[in-house]
Amino acid sequence: MRYIILVKATAATESGELPSQELMGAVAGYTNELAKAGALYDATGLKPTSSGWRIRFRGEEREMVPGPFPDSPDIIAGYTIIRVDSREEAIEWSLRYPNPAGVLAAAEIEVREFFELEDFEQGPAIDRFRELGLIDTIATAITQSRPDLSTATAPNGTVTILFTDIEGSTQLPEQLGDDEWLTVLRAHNQVVRNQVKDHSGFEVKSQGDGFMIAFPSAKDALRCAIGIQRAMAARNSNGIGLRVRIGLHTGEPVRDADDFYGKAVILAARIASEARGAEILASSLVRELTESSGEFIFAPATEAELRGLSGIHEVSAVRWQEA
Repeated sequence: MRYIILVKATAATESGELPSQELMGAVAGYTNELAKAGALYDATGLKPTSSGWRIRFRGEEREMVPGPFPDSPDIIAGYTIIRVDSREEAIEWSLRYPNPAGVLAAAEIEVREFFELEDFEQGPAIDRFRELGLIDTIATAITQSRPDLSTATAPNGTVTILFTDIEGSTQLPEQLGDDEWLTVLRAHNQVVRNQVKDHSGFEVKSQGDGFMIAFPSAKDALRCAIGIQRAMAARNSNGIGLRVRIGLHTGEPVRDADDFYGKAVILAARIASEARGAEILASSLVRELTESSGEFIFAPATEAELRGLSGIHEVSAVRWQEA
């Protein structure tokens, strides 16, 4: 179950005033607790409506109306999305949310539950959403039949999590047309699954245009990532032109039946979102675990701020063309 915690805008936020360091620290601490508990799905703040706009519909006509919108009630200044097992757990987390107006001030947050694809009448339209993944970020992670993930864990309890994502996938269906896009997407999926099988990985879930994959070995995870990029490069030479972003991190995620949760998973996903084009980005721990073998070539480490996570994180691009 997923819930969104909506933080209402105030005169201060609408004027562009940034939150205090005290409030930022409290929110960072709360977000870190969510991440450690495996309940964090996404979190961010929104700029004031003066930097936004609305689209007004009148029949087939559309009009762009620039902000600000000072007379509009219930403007949102930010949100946190949590993934929990029950309504009661969501209530507990929302009661712990830091006061967005300061400790002693009056304020209000609103919590709403997301629709999941399973909530709708099932049929061809819902199946199409599942395959295209067009509403993955506001609906659900699409799961498939999966093996027992106990063997995806190394003897020391660690798992290397790998995320893939097709760059520009929201525009490709429009550019290619639905039928050709599905053909290209299926070919991409087969490339990934072949490499996962060849490198002893486990497909945790498919998310429309990307995958979450688990490995007991960081080296096998990197070999799989390189295999995917090389196979896609070969296909691209024939005119397909897909660019796959990949991110990896090793940690000790929480395993629940056929899925993994927790900070290690979130870190891997955020690292993947930092990648550009046909890039493989590895966390500092993945690099530490694999570099001494001499099998992999890394670019100099860079520092990155990862969305929804506090602190600075070191990431390294894998020079897979040279490995």
